[in-house]
Amino acid sequence: MDSITQAALGAVVGELVLGKKIGWRASAWGLLFGTLPDLDILFSPFFDDAARLHWHRGISHSFFMMALATLLFAKPLSLIHRKRGVTTKEAGWFVFLAWSTHVLIDVFTSYGTQLLEPFSDQRFAFSNLFIIDPLFTLPLLVWCVVIFWRCVRVFSYKLRMLALKFDANPDGWVRFLGGTLETTVIRSSIAKKALCVSCLYVAFSFVMKLWAGDSISKQVAADIPGAKVVAVAPTPLNTLLWRGLIETEEGYFVKFWSPFDHGEASYDFFPKNHVLVEPFEGEKMMEALKWFSRGHWVARRGPEGKTVFIDMRFGEMRDREHRKLLPMFQWHLSYDDEGNFEAPSYRPKDLDVSGGLLLIGQRIFGDSKEWERMKAF
Repeated sequence: MDSITQAALGAVVGELVLGKKIGWRASAWGLLFGTLPDLDILFSPFFDDAARLHWHRGISHSFFMMALATLLFAKPLSLIHRKRGVTTKEAGWFVFLAWSTHVLIDVFTSYGTQLLEPFSDQRFAFSNLFIIDPLFTLPLLVWCVVIFWRCVRVFSYKLRMLALKFDANPDGWVRFLGGTLETTVIRSSIAKKALCVSCLYVAFSFVMKLWAGDSISKQVAADIPGAKVVAVAPTPLNTLLWRGLIETEEGYFVKFWSPFDHGEASYDFFPKNHVLVEPFEGEKMMEALKWFSRGHWVARRGPEGKTVFIDMRFGEMRDREHRKLLPMFQWHLSYDDEGNFEAPSYRPKDLDVSGGLLLIGQRIFGDSKEWERMKAF
């Protein structure tokens, strides 16, 4: 998921695991370890395009790295806070939980996470949350804001007291940096409530996914005999409107479902056109794209004679102005003048994001008139 969510979740986990012993530092460490797995992107410039697809959410998000990070950081972290009574075991649990919760919520999305690296490149994806979901993030973020504001107030008060009279006792500095027992209890209470609300929302997303998947599967069985529902995932920023991806030999149907639908929604159809990529068969990047898409892709003729490779697992934005669908994950394939294979990723330009989100809002509540006017790519 997005970096803000990862950092906020790490901070909450840090508070709950070590907050009673090391105060606000637990949240700071949690934020750090909750962010570290995504720093794999810093190494992306050292890889070619094909390797980058395998690298992001690869070994840094695996069970192997969770265990290795725990072994590497547990002892140093316990030594840093040994005066506070933090044991190596407690520090190890702290690192493991902060790291693993980052990986867990990444598995909730559709992108896929390679949990078994370096032994397998299989990607796991539950597809119950969109990569950015405000309702999941908001409770965690509110907790971070509340704690930050409270820390500012505590520091401001104590600085004023120190300005009036400086306490030379070293223990005074410990109390000054750690906060009072009352502050610790309040922090812990708010953190627990924030995490509970987010966890309840995750549970709600799984219930909605099961409901959407069952509804879509029943309708597909009646409408398209022999078709297979290969993916059901939420649309941007919500868990009420779901996108079903249905595969046939000729192509893919896409069907949307909301609990507020007034009737049966129509389908969008996308022919596979796999024959268009035959000139690029055998290229390393071509094989990487097939792996990344889990075999669910279509091809189109693009601008300047290029071939467009489109990953069908991810949704399409609706261009209200031109009334057409814009695929979000696409690569433009071609050979340059020297015969080198090129496959840069491409994102639609001048995208009317607000207009697209407004359409999603309308579609959630069953207004599909404008939604279904869009032309398939």
